[in-house]
Amino acid sequence: MRMDILQRLSQILSPDRVTSHPDQLAIVARDESTLPGVTPLALAWAANANEISAVVRLCCETKTPLTTRGAGSALEGSTIPSDNGIVLDLSRMTEVIDLWTDDLQVRVEPGIIYDDLNNRLKNEGLFFPPSPGGSGDVATIGGMVSTNASGIYSVKYGGTREYVLELDIITGSGEIMKLGNRAVKRSSGYNLVDLIAGSEGTLAIISGITLKLAGLPEGRLQSAYKFDTELNAARAVSEIRRYGIDIAAIEFLDRKTMQALNLLKDYGLEEVPALFLEFHGPDEVLRSNNELAESICEELGGSPLKLADGQRPWEIRHYATDAIKHRRPGYAIIRNDVAFPISKLPEIVEYCHQLGDQHGIMVHTLGHVGMGLIHALILANPDNDDEWKRANEISDLIIRKTIEFDGTISGEHGIGIGHKNLFDLEHGPAVDLMRKIKRQFDPHGILNPGKIFDM
Repeated sequence: MRMDILQRLSQILSPDRVTSHPDQLAIVARDESTLPGVTPLALAWAANANEISAVVRLCCETKTPLTTRGAGSALEGSTIPSDNGIVLDLSRMTEVIDLWTDDLQVRVEPGIIYDDLNNRLKNEGLFFPPSPGGSGDVATIGGMVSTNASGIYSVKYGGTREYVLELDIITGSGEIMKLGNRAVKRSSGYNLVDLIAGSEGTLAIISGITLKLAGLPEGRLQSAYKFDTELNAARAVSEIRRYGIDIAAIEFLDRKTMQALNLLKDYGLEEVPALFLEFHGPDEVLRSNNELAESICEELGGSPLKLADGQRPWEIRHYATDAIKHRRPGYAIIRNDVAFPISKLPEIVEYCHQLGDQHGIMVHTLGHVGMGLIHALILANPDNDDEWKRANEISDLIIRKTIEFDGTISGEHGIGIGHKNLFDLEHGPAVDLMRKIKRQFDPHGILNPGKIFDM
């Protein structure tokens, strides 16, 4: 069976775009999570929708699991393959198919990288806003749609789903279809575009994407503030949002994250909790909004954080995860990206640090807090069974507390394998409805099986 599938894949795609070489299979066995990898049967590269459809039909016939992959930068195991499965890599599908500057829209293939797309668009005075934080240089647009990714500028502009107008998809039975249209506002039928966005490759494979865009802002102003406690920094965020200040980005870094950044890059930062802010608009609006935000920060004990010459807040923020990852040799990160009503931010931040102190585990909190989202990065030694178990328990406790606050397990990374153990706790009986939807799109259960929930 193995040789038969490889031969038939080679006939569909050409021999140079199919491999079972152990070194290449090892690369696609994992993603950026700390979850264990799974070596697939084969790796294949598709170039268009017809090829994808033919591969899907082959997998249906042979009952072979199929996992779609772009950059492999997923953080919750959503691109980890299944046993005896095939990985279908779309990273070579990188074309900008159409660009309608007058309509602020672009049509792209799924493999194009976020930064590459925006470098192309800036010549037209446009950009695709939902920056995926520190992974814009690797994250593909298809992957961002698959997880409904968000990032630094989502406070002002929203997440990926808000920008998806059309999707070309291949269902789990190999059928090619188009969902949506180029109308920015529509009230016609079920919103299947939004259903696919965030489904992590479990319902269909995306072969084409039409996005709406935004105009590049007239001006930008960045500022940074330091606080004596994480709690006061979180309170400042909640107040800034409550006052309705037009702000493009609010990034929070706790003192442990600032320490890690100094260890990695020798930035010379004050090792205190900090907020990085960015405003977009005309100069007068920038100054007014910044002054109001500054007064709120000062009321909660904040003061300007001075950066060294040449240092930029978002460059520093870009390295935060790497800094935490490399803080202790041999240690690994257990991730969390819970989201909740913004008023609960101070309680969540305080709870994360209390858990770390109680269990003797290093917990870092950071992220796009302006949209009620926090990354709790828990650093532990995977070779120490007791410590690793305690760290995972902390992660689950943070999720449970978030659900108590009417929040969600994941604000942007998706569920994958990493947090599906608590998926029913958030969604209850609706999970059965999701299973029925899955069977409609993927009747043979071959598309990324075992992700989000079990069938």
